[in-house]
Amino acid sequence: MKKLIKHKDKIIGLIISVIFIALIVWKLDFHQLIETFKIFNYKVLLMFIPLYVLGLYVRGFRWKYLLCNDSKITVKEAFFSFTTGNTLNSYLPARAGDIWRAYHVGNKLNESKMKLLGSIILERIIDGISVLLILFFAVLTYFKHQWVLNITYIAAALFLGSLAVFFLVFKFNKISWFFDKLSNIPFLTQFEPFFTKIAGMLNKFMDGFQALNNPKCFTLAFVASCIAWGIECVLTYILITGFGHHFGFSIAFFVISFIALSTIIPSSSVFVGPYQYAYILALGIYHIEKANALGIAFIHQITIMLIITVISIIYFTLTDTKLEEIKAEIEENQDAINTQS
Repeated sequence: MKKLIKHKDKIIGLIISVIFIALIVWKLDFHQLIETFKIFNYKVLLMFIPLYVLGLYVRGFRWKYLLCNDSKITVKEAFFSFTTGNTLNSYLPARAGDIWRAYHVGNKLNESKMKLLGSIILERIIDGISVLLILFFAVLTYFKHQWVLNITYIAAALFLGSLAVFFLVFKFNKISWFFDKLSNIPFLTQFEPFFTKIAGMLNKFMDGFQALNNPKCFTLAFVASCIAWGIECVLTYILITGFGHHFGFSIAFFVISFIALSTIIPSSSVFVGPYQYAYILALGIYHIEKANALGIAFIHQITIMLIITVISIIYFTLTDTKLEEIKAEIEENQDAINTQS
């Protein structure tokens, strides 16, 4: 039972992946899938790869902007740690890569780990808002069916609501006041040291949202996010044209917004299942067959995974980081967070 509880995230992710895989292979034309790989113009990858790396570097700038220059982190370090964290997110459950990024950079640069983790949460919210804008623009310009509108409404509620909540908590910070009140309750006075520790951790976590109080930093971070996602859209459009499909640019908007939202769904390693199904839904809007859409999804995802994995290996080599150390660090940090929670 303890093992089941410990690995519950993996089990849930595996079950969800199996469900989506079943939906994907149902009535799938495997012959057509193989033919899809044959017609792909692999020369487009010569343009895809450097542009994708550029997009990752822009995201490194964004993380530095979110920290408002109140950090020792360089753009180079932000680029490598962001990319490596995303690689670990792809292979490991429960967004372990984000936790690793905060703790790894915190240890390396002697920064507050909770502050860095807070900035990563804000980064994800900005990602969500950027994707929401892409989806909203796609709906307005091309496709207004109710099920797509429903996805847009849910995404808006999720990301704009999250931003509003964190902004209010940051702006009217009552964390210390709240825990002081708790510690003054007669039967809770014995927990005062614990409350003080938790309040300190939460205050450091909210320090990661300081960009919300700095219009310049937040604007630069948001613009960098929009540029990064814009590059993603261009890359997706280039990739789709490599398969001989020549639709309007809106096709890239739907694909990017759908696959970005699919990564929120728990799944097994490398987002197997939800990612491909989201691709099929997006291209289905343009009446592209399931087998063709799945082939495009495979090429897209495999290319990205190879790029970020190679960059991560380079980073681990430069920093002389062993895989055993990474695994131990992630497990230690997750145990620490669970204990503190």
